[in-house]
Amino acid sequence: MSEQRIAVVTGGGSGIGRATARRLAADGDLVVVADVNDAGAARVVDEIVAAGGDARAWHVDVAQEDSIRALAEGVTAAVGMPSVLVNSAGVLQNLSLLETFDLAEHDRVWAINYRGTYLCCRAFAETMAERGGGAIVNISSTSSVAAFPLLAYGPGKAAINQLTAILAAELGPRGVRVNAVIPGYVLTEQMRSRIDAGLRDPSVMHAQSALGCMVRPEDIADGIAFLCSPAARMVTGVALPIDAGWLASVTYNQYPGWPGGKR
Repeated sequence: MSEQRIAVVTGGGSGIGRATARRLAADGDLVVVADVNDAGAARVVDEIVAAGGDARAWHVDVAQEDSIRALAEGVTAAVGMPSVLVNSAGVLQNLSLLETFDLAEHDRVWAINYRGTYLCCRAFAETMAERGGGAIVNISSTSSVAAFPLLAYGPGKAAINQLTAILAAELGPRGVRVNAVIPGYVLTEQMRSRIDAGLRDPSVMHAQSALGCMVRPEDIADGIAFLCSPAARMVTGVALPIDAGWLASVTYNQYPGWPGGKR
């Protein structure tokens, strides 16, 4: 019988993190649901346990280095060395222009989305290497490879793509694989609240994708589970789009004069 894996999912209390925690637990992992939202993390643990899985809730604020260090040390001491890390903690950003975008908000988005991912990788990579290997999956975005009016979010996600490739090269010789997923428009709680507030138009998001729909958090979780699995043992340094064909469709449909376009 194979040893049970220990998987840490930051931002596991909601959205993509919640779906990923549930999926990894269903696959047999002991999942540490780490989140700044303690109530959200506890609810996800209850869901996992009710479904017959094994999970622990853990407080972490990925904007704080001491909190990340406490997570890594505490998990290792309490349940063992993790072999899977999913960096799902993050925040969205509303559309903005250069001259009106608040610098404090810019710095907050970078501190959580990029710096938090970087610090989590640093905190867990050495432990994974010591135990003989592991898998890290970071969360990127289609805004990392296309221009959106998201002055902090997009550049931060592009930096995550570069970080993923760099760490894959650095950690690969020690048995640690590092990949990322590039979600398209995902119908998370955060996205739904923006739709309800009139800040995002779901009809536009549907029309821009090749499959004519938004992506579910569970769809992202399926991709993450694959990247963490032995089936992906030769996959590292990859940023995998899971976007309902948005990246393919959005340029194809805008080609001037092409009758197949949606303009």
